[in-house]
Amino acid sequence: MRIAQISTVGTPVRSEGSDSIESIVWLLTRELAKLGHEVTVFATAGSEVDGKIVATLPGPYGQNGSPDDWQLCEFINLCTAINKSNNFDVIHSHAYLWGIPLENLSRSPMVHTTHVIPDNNTFYLWANSPQSCVTAISKHQWSNFPNLQPASVIYHGIETSQFSLQENSKDYLCYLGRFISGKGPLLAIHVAKTLGIKLLLAGPYNKYYKEFIEPLVDGKTVEYVGRVSGSNRDQLLGEAKALLYPIRYPEPFGLVMVEAMMCGTPVAAINFGAVPEIIDNNITGCFTESEAEFPEIVLRAMNLNRKLVHERALERFSAKRMALEYLEVYKAITSGN
Repeated sequence: MRIAQISTVGTPVRSEGSDSIESIVWLLTRELAKLGHEVTVFATAGSEVDGKIVATLPGPYGQNGSPDDWQLCEFINLCTAINKSNNFDVIHSHAYLWGIPLENLSRSPMVHTTHVIPDNNTFYLWANSPQSCVTAISKHQWSNFPNLQPASVIYHGIETSQFSLQENSKDYLCYLGRFISGKGPLLAIHVAKTLGIKLLLAGPYNKYYKEFIEPLVDGKTVEYVGRVSGSNRDQLLGEAKALLYPIRYPEPFGLVMVEAMMCGTPVAAINFGAVPEIIDNNITGCFTESEAEFPEIVLRAMNLNRKLVHERALERFSAKRMALEYLEVYKAITSGN
């Protein structure tokens, strides 16, 4: 099958150093190629995939001569793919459902996936074209719009070889993610101090970290380890007693939870968004709707069987499983079903 993937263009599509959507596109492309399909990715220059690249921009938003208007960059990328649509059996757009109004211009069927929580504008796009083939990354993602039913719910997969089972943890908890209020880093610090367990914080330095987190980092009970990737990310997650995921707003997925579980590290989370779909409660982690109960949840998660956590993650969140499920959608739409 000749498959086009329309990436977002916030970063190049690579195995390392890409943002989350571009990373998913890279991984999906690789798995589809391994299954014998011809895959072309529409993305920025500098992308590296197991397939063909059509570099639609010289760089990400505002870089290397690309426009500094991020929406314009996305539209250029999307329109370039539509202009070349006669070269493909199916086009899979990851560009916020913005491809839906262009379907009549496409000479091959389209599949659309947005990787964020849909808003009213996104709803408008799909509601005005209800026949469009839209997939979801969790059941929660489209739950605010029950009249719209995704063609399939396909959970993200990850590169399992990048994460190794660590059956014996060290004496610390971990927070890994952006430093914003909605991710709950202040709650993570509060809970770690309440339990008397060291907390390692990882993520990119930003204004919120400087104003609200840095004053609480003493290097002993709370330590900041910076932004981590590759083997450092594997080690940080794998040696933690538990990953803390104290989010305060619903998210459509949550890759870091899967990454931790691949290492055998259980997750302690606040029950928002897709959390109960990703965590098998009391098997791969624990969750609660109450911040007051969160310390108890962390202690419960720390005592779960790490090997079982790892095995369940392998079973549910491999990249191959993700690719095979998308292939079923591609086959259905190209056969007219």
